[in-house]
Order: sequence, then C-alpha cells, then structure tokens
Amino acid sequence: MIKYAGMILIAVLCTACGFLFSDNIKYKLKQLEIFIKFFDNIMKYIKIYKYPVEKIFAVYHDEGLEFFLDKLKKNGRINGIYKNPWEISLQECRDEGLIFFKNEEFKIIKEFGARLGTGRAEEQLAHMNLYADKLKKIYKEESVGELNLAKLYRWSGGLIGLFICILLI
Repeated sequence: MIKYAGMILIAVLCTACGFLFSDNIKYKLKQLEIFIKFFDNIMKYIKIYKYPVEKIFAVYHDEGLEFFLDKLKKNGRINGIYKNPWEISLQECRDEGLIFFKNEEFKIIKEFGARLGTGRAEEQLAHMNLYADKLKKIYKEESVGELNLAKLYRWSGGLIGLFICILLI
C-alpha cells in the first residue's frame, strides 16, 4: 500500500514540476509582452504629448509592471536631481529575481532606456524605435518555440512520473 502511495506521490510531483517549468516560460513571455507595450506607450508619450520621462513613469500604470515602475520612481530623484533610473532599476529587478530575461533580451531592454530624457524627442524616438523593433522581432521568433517548450515540459513531467512509477512496479 505504501508503495502505491509513493508511486502516486512521485507521479504528482513530476507532473507539478513540469507545470512549474512551463509556467515560468509563459511568465517570461508575458513579461516581454508587457515591456513591448510599455515601450510603445513611452514612445507615444514622447511623440504625441512631449512628456518628460519622469512624468511618463508617474502616469503609466500596468499591474504586470508595477515592481519596475516603483523602482523607476524610487531611483529617479537622488538628492533632488533627476537622473535616468532605467539601468539601475532594471538591474535591481534582475538581482531580486523579478524579471526572467535572457542576456540578449535584457541588453535590448537596458539599451532602450539608456537615452531616455537625453537629447531631442526625435533622436530619442529613433533610438527607442530601433530597440523596440529588436525586442518585437525577438519576441516573435521566440514565442512559438518557447510555447512548444512549455508544452514539452508539461508532458514530460507527467511522463517521467509515470515512467518512474512503472519502474517501481
């Protein structure tokens, strides 16, 4: 009886691990979508409304990005002087495990915000368009493969659990 309970436990745990890895991949893709949407809004606020960067960070709201926006607001003013908080805030989020990007994606997101608030609006927009397009291209290329990998993790977790159970019989 204990043997069967152990087999069921192993099967459930392996399946749960498969779903956990699958959810991590889906969450990473969701974060990329949120950042792409954020990029588009930043460019809109600069192009149409001519908002300063600090106001963009204060006005923009997205539940999936609150952790990053809070860090941008916190790191923006140091001793009363506004400094571009993008790189510092992004690195803090990575160090705290709040974002799960590959190095290439992280570098593109970091470079997107490197020139925020410096130079003319047209120069900023050209710079941001370049990096936003790169991130969109990476997202399109990776999304199909990553979703297939997520399915593979879900299925393989359950199958490995069943395989172990069969070996124990």
